[in-house]
Amino acid sequence: MIKEIKFSEDFQRAFKRLKKRYRSLPEDFKTLMSSLIENPLQGSELHDGMRKVRISFASKGRGKRGGGRVIIRLTIEETCLSFLYIYDKSDMASVSDEFLDSIIIEIDTMNNN
Repeated sequence: MIKEIKFSEDFQRAFKRLKKRYRSLPEDFKTLMSSLIENPLQGSELHDGMRKVRISFASKGRGKRGGGRVIIRLTIEETCLSFLYIYDKSDMASVSDEFLDSIIIEIDTMNNN
């Protein structure tokens, strides 16, 4: 059961930038968050407990497949859900291991504060 939700600084910046392009993003994200609280193990497994989950941008009109991606991580015995990054699939088709490693460094710093 999810007891805590955190948002990385990278996630917050990227969300703000995408919200300007896609007006439906706040509602789309609420839908995704509800779904993740019920089932946090959805999406594709990456490494170090991270997962890549599809999000539909309704205002883009392309569904989940052509929408965006959210990188999340379950920590502390799977009770803390951390939102690490959000991006539009048309901006970045896939994420590199180096990019994921930089996210891990930030989330570890965030957890220690």
